[in-house]
Amino acid sequence: MPKANQSTTPWNQDTIDRLFELKQSGEGFSEIAQTLSQEYNRRFTEVSVRRKYQRMNKHSQSASKPTKQASQQTSKQQQEPTDYKETVEINQDGTQTSDKLVELSEMDMKDEEAVLKAHGYDPVEWQISKATSSKWHHHNKQDGTKTLYASKVVVKKQREQFDFDKLIDIVTQTPQVTVKPKYINHYSHYLNIPLFDMHFGVSDYEHYKSTQAKILNLLNRQYKEVLLLIGSDLFHHNDHRNRTASTREIEHADMVEAWQDAITFYDPIIKEAIKRSGKVTAMYIKGNHDESLSWGFIKYLEAKYPHLEVDADFRERKVHMLGNNFVGANHGDKKKEKDLAENFATEFAEQWAKASNRDVFVGHLHSEWVLDKGGVMIRRLPTRNKIDQWHDDHGYTTAHKRFQVYEYTENDLETIYYV
Repeated sequence: MPKANQSTTPWNQDTIDRLFELKQSGEGFSEIAQTLSQEYNRRFTEVSVRRKYQRMNKHSQSASKPTKQASQQTSKQQQEPTDYKETVEINQDGTQTSDKLVELSEMDMKDEEAVLKAHGYDPVEWQISKATSSKWHHHNKQDGTKTLYASKVVVKKQREQFDFDKLIDIVTQTPQVTVKPKYINHYSHYLNIPLFDMHFGVSDYEHYKSTQAKILNLLNRQYKEVLLLIGSDLFHHNDHRNRTASTREIEHADMVEAWQDAITFYDPIIKEAIKRSGKVTAMYIKGNHDESLSWGFIKYLEAKYPHLEVDADFRERKVHMLGNNFVGANHGDKKKEKDLAENFATEFAEQWAKASNRDVFVGHLHSEWVLDKGGVMIRRLPTRNKIDQWHDDHGYTTAHKRFQVYEYTENDLETIYYV
C-alpha cells in the first residue's frame, strides 16, 4: 500500500511529453497506452490516456502566449549547439545499452536495421531487445534547425550469426563435374555406404577424414553399383536458426561451415565411385534433425554430378535393389524398429518377393543393434559422430563410435567393413 504522501499517478512531465509525441506521430490512444506501459513500467489505460490528452490539449489551447522571457530562453536554446551526453554501457547479461542523438527520419526510426546502424551495430550480428526515442530540435548557424532523435537502445547478440550470401555463393558457384568412368564390366559386387547420423555442425570434416580415407580405399576396387544413403541427420540442424525439423531449438552450430564440410567429405567419394563403378545412386533419407537441409544437399549433388542417379523422394521408408539384395532405409525416429518388417513387406511387395536377401537400415539412436525378424535383418547403424550436448546430458556416451559399409554379391551380403 503506498504511503499517504506518495503519488500513485503515472503522469508526470516526462510521460505527458511522451503522450503528445506519440499522438503527433499518428498513433491511436490504445497503441499509446500500450507503448507508455512498456516504456515506463506503469499501467496506462486507453481511457486515462484519452482523458489526459484532451485535458492537457484544452489547457494548452486556452493558455496565454509565452512570456517574453520564456521566448528569449527558447530562442537561446535553439541557437546553441545541443549538449547531449552520449553513452554506451556493457551489461552483465551480455547486452549493451547505447544512448545517443541520431539523424534519422521518422520512418527510419521504425526500422530496426536503420536504428542499429545509426548506433554503430551490425544488424547481422546484433538485434534490438528494447528501444525508446524522443525528438530533439538541434540548431546551428551552418545547417539551421534540424530534427534529431534521442535514441536509447538495448541490444543483444544475434543467437544465429548466419550470412545467407555466403551459403548462396557456395551453392551457385559450383559448376557441374563430369567424371570419366574407368569401370570394366566384369566385377559383380555391390557397395552400400549408409552413413547415418553424421550431424555435421557438431562433427566436422577433420573428424571424419579417416572415414573418408577408408571408403576411398574400398572404392579402389570396381563395383557394379555403389549406393549412397545420404541424409538421416547428415546435418545437426534443419535451418540456420539452430532448429531441428520439429522447430525445437538446440545447441548452436555454424551451418555454412557444416554445409561446406559435407561437400568436402562427399565430393571425393562420389567422384571416385563414378570413376570406378558402373552405376552410382544417391538415395535421400529423411532425418528428424535435418529433413529439409539434407534434401537441399542431395539436390545440390544431383545438379553438380550429371552421372549421379538421385532418389530425392520425400518418403519415410525407401528401398533400392542391389542385384537381388533388398536394401531398405528409414531414419528410425517414428515407428519401432522391430515392427518395420511389415511396412516394408507391404509397401514394397514386388521388391520383397524378388529379393534373395533383405536388409533394412535405421539410425537415430547412435548405437549398433541387429534384429533378424520376419525374413529381414533390421540393422540399427552406429555412428562416429561426436557426442552432442543432448546425448551428454542424458548419459548416452557409451556407444562404440564407428560407421559400417556393406559389400554384396548378386544375391547376398558378403562383407561388413567398419570405417
